[in-house]
Amino acid sequence: MKILKKILLLHLLLGGVIAQAQGDGPRAYWPQPNGTNITTPLYTFVGSNQVFDNAQFIKQADFDTNIYGLMYTRLFNVKGRTAAIVAMLSYGDTSGGLPRFNGTTNGLGDIYVVGVLNLYGAPSVDKQEFIKTKYNTIVDIQLAFRAPTGKYDASDVLNLGTNRWEFKIGAPIMKFINWGTPKVTSIEFLPSISFFTKNNDLGTTPGSLTQKPLFMLENHVTQQLNKMFWLSLDSMYRLGGETAVNDVDNDNSFNTFQLGGTLGIYFSRKVGLKLSYGSVIGETTDGMSGDMLRAMLSFTF
Repeated sequence: MKILKKILLLHLLLGGVIAQAQGDGPRAYWPQPNGTNITTPLYTFVGSNQVFDNAQFIKQADFDTNIYGLMYTRLFNVKGRTAAIVAMLSYGDTSGGLPRFNGTTNGLGDIYVVGVLNLYGAPSVDKQEFIKTKYNTIVDIQLAFRAPTGKYDASDVLNLGTNRWEFKIGAPIMKFINWGTPKVTSIEFLPSISFFTKNNDLGTTPGSLTQKPLFMLENHVTQQLNKMFWLSLDSMYRLGGETAVNDVDNDNSFNTFQLGGTLGIYFSRKVGLKLSYGSVIGETTDGMSGDMLRAMLSFTF
């Protein structure tokens, strides 16, 4: 029965937001002028026993996953407050599994959409007013969903799609010190909770996969070094999210802490690059483990 459950898990959830293995990242919710557009091609590598970020891990498994994504962000005005919509498409490939049960796959991941609305500290302003604005404390609300649009075939060993919906609510909170100077510092918190619908297609095995809510706390402290470079200390804590197949628990709850860092580079006012690394610390044998690398190139217009 245990090996059957492990095989079922390998059939289920792989890609989608593995590109989110390091969370949303530092400076993801910094204020921008009304009408700003940002296009962000990105690449993420994850070497881990995690099958699907924000979903589950298999203790004895080992996966190498490459995700290539394209993200678009648009900022606009909602009753005088800054608002944004973010959408990401991804394509990936992954290989690995259990010692005696391996597979490979590639294809499209699930589409990911995020909506953000400022509640405090960031009124909607144009480019001229933005230059004059001194930001201090900002509180936003975040609503996101992941739609089951990626490649999924229950007869395959691995899948990049999840065949289910994910809904997330979060509250990005930022505190700025020395805003508007070459030495600006930010302290960022993003608590969130994700909820998942059932996956009712397990192939030849009748029944469904369910998952309990997953709590996440993402934190960043960023420091501008000069006009071109900035650094960030990044951390993320995850709790909950245990899965079950036909109401039989898989004993795979998250209780993990991840630590990492980011180097940011401004090539110009319109072009920037973020290089991030993160690693799960504290749990290596019975819990989730892994290392993550991500590169994000942004074009602002």
